[in-house]
Amino acid sequence: MAWQKSGESRLIFTRLFVILSEVKPSGLTKKALWQVLKVALILSLAGCDLFSTRPVEPPDGSGSNIYYPLPNNPDQLFLNMRNALAELNSQAYLDCFFTPGDPGGIYQFVPDPGVSGWPLPGPWGYAEESETIQYLFALLSPGNPSFLILTEESRIEYGIDDSVKISQTYHLIAPAPDLPPEIQEVGGQADFILARTDIGYWAILRWVDLHGMEGLPSWTALKAGLYSP
Repeated sequence: MAWQKSGESRLIFTRLFVILSEVKPSGLTKKALWQVLKVALILSLAGCDLFSTRPVEPPDGSGSNIYYPLPNNPDQLFLNMRNALAELNSQAYLDCFFTPGDPGGIYQFVPDPGVSGWPLPGPWGYAEESETIQYLFALLSPGNPSFLILTEESRIEYGIDDSVKISQTYHLIAPAPDLPPEIQEVGGQADFILARTDIGYWAILRWVDLHGMEGLPSWTALKAGLYSP
């Protein structure tokens, strides 16, 4: 029997996701992580009416049940990014990056040099980010979404509260059956250069993927697997 998540059950799942996102990748195995998430979904089922009608979607048609505060600080930006990946909300994910035409700069992703077969000879920008995240979310299901853990390693501030370089260790699980198994789980370290947009909120200006870790491919390998020239 198909089951549509109620606002209450999704809220329970989201709260658990935020708590677990603070756990370092070494703290839980992949199997244990998904066991915890499945238990959370079972508990949320117990608290909702299985025969209730589906809640009306928000007027904007996005279907989002998560509130994404405007990123007044870098920490909020990364929280929005993690929530967007958990909810499969492509617009909320893309809101984390400098958009084309912003006078503050042009977003660019710099791939991990250790990944062979990078499909793009030129810069990877907002358009490529948009194409690949929408494709990834189309491959995933709301009942088995992507899951991202970020652990900050260092932070260097530049200027007067207008730009910052943050080094993050990341661990991303994207359980899409149509993806090659070797890129359904990636991990590594990256440097994120954040700056304020023309309206004063934080966004990612430059993402430098440094390397994979612990036997896992880096995020670069996932992006390469999703990109279609």
